[in-house]
Amino acid sequence: MAVVVLVVVVGAVLAIVTRDAAAPDAQGGATPDIAALAGPLADQTLVWEACEFNEDGPPIPGADTSNVECATIQVPRDWLNPDPELTWDVRISQARNIDPADSDYNTTIIGHPGGPYTSGLSFSTAIQLYTPELRPTTNYVSFDQRGLGQSSRASCEYQYDPAGGPAAAAQAIGEACSEHPDVATMTTEQAAYDMDFMRLLLGLETVTYIGYSYGTWIGAWYGTLFAENIERMVFDSATDSTRDSIQHNYDAAHLARDRQFRLHMLNWIARNDAIVGLGTDPEAIWERYFAATADPLTSLAAQSAWTVVSGSAAFSSPALYPAAGSLVASIIAEAEASTAPVDPTELTARIVARTDLPDALRAIADERLALLSATPEPTPGEMIQGTHDYVIEFTACTDGQWTQGAEHWADFHETTAEVAPLTAQLGLLITPTCAFWPTDSKMPELGADFPETLVVQSELDSMTPYEQGWAAGTGLPNTSLIVVDNESIHGVFPYGTDAVDLPVIEFLLGGDRPADTIVAPGKPLPFEESTYESWWPLDETGAPRDEPQFTDPTIAAETAELSVGRP
Repeated sequence: MAVVVLVVVVGAVLAIVTRDAAAPDAQGGATPDIAALAGPLADQTLVWEACEFNEDGPPIPGADTSNVECATIQVPRDWLNPDPELTWDVRISQARNIDPADSDYNTTIIGHPGGPYTSGLSFSTAIQLYTPELRPTTNYVSFDQRGLGQSSRASCEYQYDPAGGPAAAAQAIGEACSEHPDVATMTTEQAAYDMDFMRLLLGLETVTYIGYSYGTWIGAWYGTLFAENIERMVFDSATDSTRDSIQHNYDAAHLARDRQFRLHMLNWIARNDAIVGLGTDPEAIWERYFAATADPLTSLAAQSAWTVVSGSAAFSSPALYPAAGSLVASIIAEAEASTAPVDPTELTARIVARTDLPDALRAIADERLALLSATPEPTPGEMIQGTHDYVIEFTACTDGQWTQGAEHWADFHETTAEVAPLTAQLGLLITPTCAFWPTDSKMPELGADFPETLVVQSELDSMTPYEQGWAAGTGLPNTSLIVVDNESIHGVFPYGTDAVDLPVIEFLLGGDRPADTIVAPGKPLPFEESTYESWWPLDETGAPRDEPQFTDPTIAAETAELSVGRP
């Protein structure tokens, strides 16, 4: 069996090496020589010590941390033009189970949780928990991506006049940050080099990689740049990395969010009238919801309520549909009972008070309500100053050129609001910082040597919409696809069914990827014993179909009748 390793890379450079000599253009060429780029820093010794995990990325419940240690490595700030005097720190963790020299050793897996907006340091323990079949012969690595957690950070200062309009802040941030030399190194491409340097420092020839959400995007960069150093990859909840820019995923998520709301969440609410109390017709619930929140101030209160109770989390995990259903019912009830003039803050408080929430979300909601009430109004004519350190924007804006200028985005948002009213109400149709961030970067050109890859995607995922995952699973070289019908979870594996999990585990153990697309049945939603059709039934190819406005929520799912085993 071939030795497989998944690694987090760290490195540093001591001698200046030109991009042409050791770091070929991202659009093609030989695999970059990471050791030559790093120079003497390739000889650094990893000093392992006890881990201290950040509050924004603690180990998940049930994860074993007894075999986990952490180390800090130095990497060049700019792998494409390394300077021995300019380095960043990258913090890594390793859950070690076996010596790579052991004859039973199978692989080391590096995991990326996505984002990138929180610490990924503890994610090694999550992947270890997810794959008990692999653990005896596998080590696990994860890291704080540059700019996050305990790794080196970068930020830029900006200021703007709020009288400049709704895009003023985005423009000020984009123009300031796109010119900042440190921010310019906080890119997906640089992080991909970091990962391969981790492989080198861990003494591994090849690696395996598992990435979720944005982790699939950085995985595509990594797989394209360093294909010969990667044994295999799993992309879960995938972006369409056949595109030059990640803008396409962000744009598609608006429509997908409303699709999930209409076809999946409202269907569940309609089937559970005995719990939610809004009737059995999803279209009637939809019409009643938007009629009740048609007034701008009432709509603002609804937006605040979704934020305060962490309602957006239900779009990542249908386990929270009961809380979301209670929120929808509360918004309708309080909005319909309100008389003009409406005080948005007071209405938000009433909505939140009557919403049935788990204890953890209730505590968060109480804290957010207090902050909402204490938010000061800006002083007219006063310039607003700030510090921006959002790595998720640093990477997004440099991962391919976004459409520039406010005019395009005003038109785009006007058009989108007509077909995605919930997204508009939630305040998500805002001009992106990337609209004022020019770049010549784009996804590297995919080659025939792209690593063996398996994509896992749920049908109603709205954060990485289904069309994105399907395009990656069918468009990337050497890649197969598993889709889960009538499911909306963002982050599928481990799913808890053999149809999904067994092919993934087999693949990670060194087996072949499925020869054909696997269409797996979704699991029942909360309080239900059966799975129901949400969109049109998927056929054996999993190809996306035209989207209906509403569907009958009582139709039983057909996917179980399909062949879901491996060929």
